[in-house]
Amino acid sequence: MTRRLFEKTLSKTDVEYRIRIPMESLSAFRIPEEEYSKKVDVFDIHCRRWSFRCSTRKNDPHPKLVLSSGWIRFVKEKRLKEGDQVIFSVSDKDGAEGLQFGIQARKRVKLFGQELWSDPL
Repeated sequence: MTRRLFEKTLSKTDVEYRIRIPMESLSAFRIPEEEYSKKVDVFDIHCRRWSFRCSTRKNDPHPKLVLSSGWIRFVKEKRLKEGDQVIFSVSDKDGAEGLQFGIQARKRVKLFGQELWSDPL
C-alpha cells in the first residue's frame, strides 16, 4: 500500500543546499538509534533510483531531519526552483526490504496570471 509521506514547497535552502523534511516523517526513514544518518534510495515516476543521505543533528534535543548528498543533483536534473514542489510517498514492500520511497516533483507555472502545476517530473 502506498501513502503520501509529505508534500513540500521548496525554499531557497531546499534548492541550494539540502531539503528539510518534516519531523513527523522521521519514523518512516528508520535511522538506527545510535546513528544519525543513513543512505535512502528513492524512486521517481520514471523508476529512476536516486540516493540521498538522510540525517539528523547529532546530540541535539531538537533534531532536524534533512536529505543531503545526492539531493542537489536531483534538484539540478529536474530543474527545480524555489516555489516548486516535491511529494514523497512510501510503500510497504513484502519481505525484508521494508519500505520503498517515491518522489514526484512539480514545477510551478504562471500562465496568464494564473498559477498552475506541471505534470509530475
